[in-house]
Amino acid sequence: MRITIIAVPLLSLGGGFAYSQETAYDLPLAVGVFEQQVHRAYTTEQGLPSNDVSRISKEVDGAIVAITADGAAIFDGERWQPRAAAEPSAISEVELDAQQIAALHELAGEDIVIRGVAEYEGEYAVAADTGLYLGNGGNWRMALPRQGDVRWAPVDVRVVIYDAAGTLWFAAPQGVGCRVSEGEWMLFTGAEGLPYNDFTCIAAGPKGIWFGTTNGAIQYRDGSWTFRQGRRWLLDNHVRDIAVDRDGNAWIATAGGVSCIAHEPMTLAEKAAFYEEEIDKYHRRTRFDYVNPAALDSPGDKSTATPVFTDNDGHNMGLYLGAVSLGYAATGDPKLKQDAVNAFRALSFLGEVTEGGTHPAPKGFIARAVLPTSEPDPNPDFDLEYDLRRNERDAMWKIIQPRWPIDESGEWYWKNDSSADELDGHFFGYALYFDHVCESEAEKDEVREVVRRIIEHILAHDYNLVDHDGLPTRWGQFSPDDLNRNEAWWYERGLRSFSILTYLSIAHHITGDPSYRDVYLELALEHGYGMNGMTQPKTISGPGFVGHQPDDNMAFANYYHLIRYESDPKLLSMYYHAIYSHWRHEKPEHNPFTNFIYAACCLGKVRTDHWGSTDLSPPRHCFDDAIDTLKRYPLDLIDWPMSNAHRIDMTPLLDERGQPSGWGGTHDGQVFPIDERYEIYWDRNPWALSYEGRGMRLRDGVHYLLAYYMGLAHGFIAE
Repeated sequence: MRITIIAVPLLSLGGGFAYSQETAYDLPLAVGVFEQQVHRAYTTEQGLPSNDVSRISKEVDGAIVAITADGAAIFDGERWQPRAAAEPSAISEVELDAQQIAALHELAGEDIVIRGVAEYEGEYAVAADTGLYLGNGGNWRMALPRQGDVRWAPVDVRVVIYDAAGTLWFAAPQGVGCRVSEGEWMLFTGAEGLPYNDFTCIAAGPKGIWFGTTNGAIQYRDGSWTFRQGRRWLLDNHVRDIAVDRDGNAWIATAGGVSCIAHEPMTLAEKAAFYEEEIDKYHRRTRFDYVNPAALDSPGDKSTATPVFTDNDGHNMGLYLGAVSLGYAATGDPKLKQDAVNAFRALSFLGEVTEGGTHPAPKGFIARAVLPTSEPDPNPDFDLEYDLRRNERDAMWKIIQPRWPIDESGEWYWKNDSSADELDGHFFGYALYFDHVCESEAEKDEVREVVRRIIEHILAHDYNLVDHDGLPTRWGQFSPDDLNRNEAWWYERGLRSFSILTYLSIAHHITGDPSYRDVYLELALEHGYGMNGMTQPKTISGPGFVGHQPDDNMAFANYYHLIRYESDPKLLSMYYHAIYSHWRHEKPEHNPFTNFIYAACCLGKVRTDHWGSTDLSPPRHCFDDAIDTLKRYPLDLIDWPMSNAHRIDMTPLLDERGQPSGWGGTHDGQVFPIDERYEIYWDRNPWALSYEGRGMRLRDGVHYLLAYYMGLAHGFIAE
């Protein structure tokens, strides 16, 4: 389809950047093959004489040589082999002779400290503590780069190089300079996207310029900057030297070994296949194959991976069910259908295991997670003291024991105090499974039974999830008395109102029972739930507020079915206002899940109220940002530490009171790219500047699969 839209201007977080241009685009957008960056780590286990690597170079024949504290080594394509110190390096070095140095001293003084020399077609460039010097070796001049009205007199120039085209590059604490032609320069600081400025080395290759710094590596390519920091990308953040091979891969010398940041051709489908293989290998738990993160016995060692339960297994399994259901709809892959069938069975079991046993819950109550009783008893970690500690911090925290009752069969522990998070995931997954995977009436009846069981529980208990103690759970309350008349719920009123409306809408869609529609309309119109949902947490607090990221994603999961199943114009107008207002705050985060949901709900739609008409269609960048994030989504999903707090292109993010929040984004008010931060589950604060991971947990790729298959199924993207 051909779309022409005018994006509504929005001042971005941090100020200064807005989308307002008219944009035309055709759907689907073809992605094709792209370059996926990967980190290959080399230590003594791969043959290095020592992990203490001081220098790395590319020889004339293309071979990569590392100089370590215990000798040199050459890379043979798989491992490092010792190299005798006496062997000639065959590395082309640029050095000044005595006459050239003397001439330079005449201009710059005897005390000049030369840090680097580069040469191209007879012109020499010298990086020195007092400036950047250019000449033919005899006649020197100090370079004073200028771009427009900006003129630099750089000092403390750390590195200098000519690339293959003869373009001169230098780097100093002041920033990076690039001479594109005689007298014409480009100058880069944090305002132009330069991530950091404490430089140690530089290297040029066919895929851009690489800069080493004392806290990360930087690539400049085709007008864009990429920052690589943390163990996902580097064995040590202090980069000592860089060499770029003929394929454009960067070989980086550090105190922890050699890091190679390579560029591998890949498609989004191939990346999806990678995550699916990883899930099957590392993330399946119990005979029901719950998909969970995996704990590692030692940092980064995936061979020791053991999947572990989380508080939100039901929510996450619902997202997985939705992902593979959309995947089957888009591809017809029979394995994805079987994965969906298995995921539905695992999800529905969470509503069966709670009946009977030592502490039976009312029919339809869903467990957060299950554990085989053959494993250690989890209750000692969730005892009364645990509840009391939580209750001290949160007076509404529910004290309930045991938190892990045993089921009727004696085979399972199940975790109680379930929440709206679980229900949001369940219903999201059930609806997509019903719509895209179930073909026979028998398959559909299984879904109808599960959905009816849960929704009848909620209705029978005054719109609450009621636990084995006969009382509502901490986060499972949806009644008008709570949402409309209990001030403790003011902040989540909109979110919870749309949650219960979504459950009822999906239940009506799946079962066809008109009574669910009647209750839905009563809550939406008579009790004001439709109006409540027009203000979600992030839209209440305004621009600059990060909020609780899972709430944003749950809200969009609910918008997806609430809008697409609704036909009443009055309610649709409310829902369109909610998602439109919410997405305006979400779009700087470049989240493909929320972007594709917004597009699925609003493409080609117009909302009219007493102020006029608003075209809700997403601008082109909605899709471009989503695709960019999918491309950048890292293959390494281990919880390595990383930090953006020291970046000079960082714009501090202000909180809802206009005060510094301790978070930040790019110089143009966007979130840092997903491969330059920790948050990969759409469940953490994407504006957080650091993460103190230990490399002891491996996350699964479900959230990539969900966004990718949603974009594919709706015809927004194509290979």
